[in-house]
Amino acid sequence: MKKIVLMILSAAIIVSASPITMAEETQSSQIEQQQLMQPILESVKSRVEIPEECSEFSSGTSEQYGYTTFSFLWYNEDRSKSVSIDCGEDGIITRYSISGFTEERLENPSIPTISTDEVKSIAEDFVNKINPDFPYDVVVESENGNLFGGQTAYLATYVNGVKFDDGNGNIGVDRNTGAVTNFSLNYVPCEFPSVYNAIDKETAKKAYSEKLGLELVYRTYTDEDGTETAYPVYTQRNDYGKYIDAITGELININSYGEANKNSASGGATMEMMADSSALTEQELKEIENVKGLIPKEEVENLIKGNEYLGIPADMTPDSITLRKMYNKDNEYTYSVSLSNEKESAYATINAKTGEILSYSRYIDSESEPERKNDEIVKAFAGEKFDECRYDEESKTYQRYVNDIIVENDSISVQTKDGVLTRYNIAYSQCEFPGIEDAMSKEDAEKIMFDNTEYNIVYKLVYGEKTRNIVSVYNHENVNINPFTGKFVDYRNEEIKPNESSIAYSDIDGHYAEEYIKTLAEYGIGFEGTEFRPDEKITQKDFLGILSTVYSSGIIIMKNNSEQADYVYSMASNRSIISPEERDDDAYVTRDSAAVYMIRAMGAEEYAKYEDIYVSPFKDVTEHKGYVALLNAMGVVNGDGNNNFDPDREITRAESAVMIYNYLTR
Repeated sequence: MKKIVLMILSAAIIVSASPITMAEETQSSQIEQQQLMQPILESVKSRVEIPEECSEFSSGTSEQYGYTTFSFLWYNEDRSKSVSIDCGEDGIITRYSISGFTEERLENPSIPTISTDEVKSIAEDFVNKINPDFPYDVVVESENGNLFGGQTAYLATYVNGVKFDDGNGNIGVDRNTGAVTNFSLNYVPCEFPSVYNAIDKETAKKAYSEKLGLELVYRTYTDEDGTETAYPVYTQRNDYGKYIDAITGELININSYGEANKNSASGGATMEMMADSSALTEQELKEIENVKGLIPKEEVENLIKGNEYLGIPADMTPDSITLRKMYNKDNEYTYSVSLSNEKESAYATINAKTGEILSYSRYIDSESEPERKNDEIVKAFAGEKFDECRYDEESKTYQRYVNDIIVENDSISVQTKDGVLTRYNIAYSQCEFPGIEDAMSKEDAEKIMFDNTEYNIVYKLVYGEKTRNIVSVYNHENVNINPFTGKFVDYRNEEIKPNESSIAYSDIDGHYAEEYIKTLAEYGIGFEGTEFRPDEKITQKDFLGILSTVYSSGIIIMKNNSEQADYVYSMASNRSIISPEERDDDAYVTRDSAAVYMIRAMGAEEYAKYEDIYVSPFKDVTEHKGYVALLNAMGVVNGDGNNNFDPDREITRAESAVMIYNYLTR
C-alpha cells in the first residue's frame, strides 16, 4: 500500500487560509481521522472475515513517532465473542485476536490433532493473507505446542536478508481446529540501511575483543536451603545495548534509555525487596527479640536518627518498624523502618543483629542533580567492606572486587542532593570465593564463544526522543563460560548442553512404539541422550518422571542424576501420585503399579479405590480392580488374547510410552 491511502486523502483535504479556533481545529482533526479510517477499515475487512455474531463495533486511534495506528473491535451484544485488530495507516495489520469462538485451556492434557508441521503451514498462510504487501520477509522460526492449550508459532522478520532483532511476533493456533486465534508482529515503518559495505566477520570479532569483549567476574546464587555459592565466569557484563557497528566497526550504544536504566540500577536490589514480604506475628517478634544479640525494637529509632550522615530531622517520627526474616536466611533478620513528617518521608532497612544500615532512601523537594560518589559516607556505612570496592563511573556505583575481579551482584550505591543523603544501598555476598589462578585467558574464552555461537549482522531499533531509527550491528547470543572447563553454563554454573530441549533417538527405528515415542518427544516427554532403550524395563524414578512431565509446563527431560530424581519425586508427591514411603528409585514398575500411578496422576483415585463397585475386565486382576477397569474403559491399557492383564509383569520403557500416549489420545 506504501501510504497510497494517505496520499489520496491528503489531496482531498482542503485547508482554510483563515484563522481557526481550537474547537474548529479539533473538529477538523476528527474529520481527518474519520476520512483516514474508512479506507483502512475496508482494507482490513477484505483480508479478515468478521463473524456475523459480532455486529457491534468500536474503534480508536493512537499516534506514536508520527505513525497512526487504528484499533478496531467487533463484538456481540453480551461481549462474549469478539474480534480485535490493530492496523497502521499504511494498511499493515500488527495485531489480531479472536475470542469466544475457540476452545479454552483444557483441564486435562491431551495431544493436539494439529501437528507442529501443520501449525507452521497454517502460520505461513495466515501471514501471507493478512499482510500480502508486507515489506519484510516473515519467517516461522519455531513452533511450541503444549498438552493443555493452543500451539504457538514464533515469527522473525528479515530485511535485505538480515534479521531484524526487534521485529519478532507470534501466531496462536487452535489445537484441534487449526483456526488462528491471535497474531502479533512488531512492525516499524523505518528505512533499513544497506549492509553492502559492512565489515567482514573476522574484522568484527577483532573489534569486539578490543572494544567490548568478555570479562571474568564472580557470580553468586542461593540454593533452596539458603546456601550461597560464588563462582567465576566469563560473560559480557553491563553491555547496556553496546554492539560493534556493522559498517564502521566502532563501538556504539543503541540504548537511548541507558542513562535512565543505570540510574535505576544504581540503587541495586534493596534488602527490603529480598526480604520475606509477610511480617511476623507478635508472638514470633517477641520470641525473636529475645534472641541473644538482636537489637531491641525500641532502640531502632534512636539508632537511625542518631546517625550523623543520615541527618534525619528531629520531627520525623516512625510510621512503622517491622522485623522481617531475610529470604533464604534462617538466622538473619532486618528491621524495616518508615519515618515521616509533614514535608518529608524516609525509609531504611538495617541488620537486626549488627545495626548495619543496608538501605536508605529519603525524598527531598529539590531540582538539583544527584551526586552519586561520596567515599566518606560509604566508608562510614560499609566499614571494611568499603576496602573491597571501586567506584565505577558507568554504573555510578561502588563495585565489589575479590581476587581483582568484580563480584557481579555485589555493590554499594549512594546518592546525595544538596548535601543531604537521599539514597544508600549495599548488596554483599557472605560466601567463599574460589581462586582463579587456573582460569583461561579472555582471548581463549572469546575464541570458544565465537567457535560455538553465531556472530552475525542484525538490525536493531534505536529510539530517539521523538524518532525511531534502524542500525546494523554484529550480535551474538549471550554466553556464560566456565573459565576452567570452557563449557557454557547456566546461572548455577552447571553445563548447558547443546539442543538440550530437543529429543531424538537413534534406537527406535522400526520399533512398534516408534511413532508413540516420537510424538511424546515433540512435547518434551522423554529421556536425556540419543537412546530410548525401548525394550529395557522401566524404573520407578523414570516412569514417574515421564508421567509427571505430562502435567508440567515446559520441557523437563529426564536425566540420570540424583538431583533430578529428588525433583521427580517432589513433582509426583505434589500430585499425590506416590507417597514418600513408596519411593524406590531403581525398582522396576509392574503393570499393576503403573495403573495405580496413572489413576492417581489423573486425580481419579477417589473413584477407583472402591473395589466392590467394579467388575474386573480381566480374569487375573483381583486387586486394584477400579484402577485397571477405568484405564481399560479409556483405552489406556488392554489385556492379552486370553483375557489376562498380567498385573505382576514388569513393563518396558516402550510400554510406558504407549500407555501415556493412549491416555493423551483417549
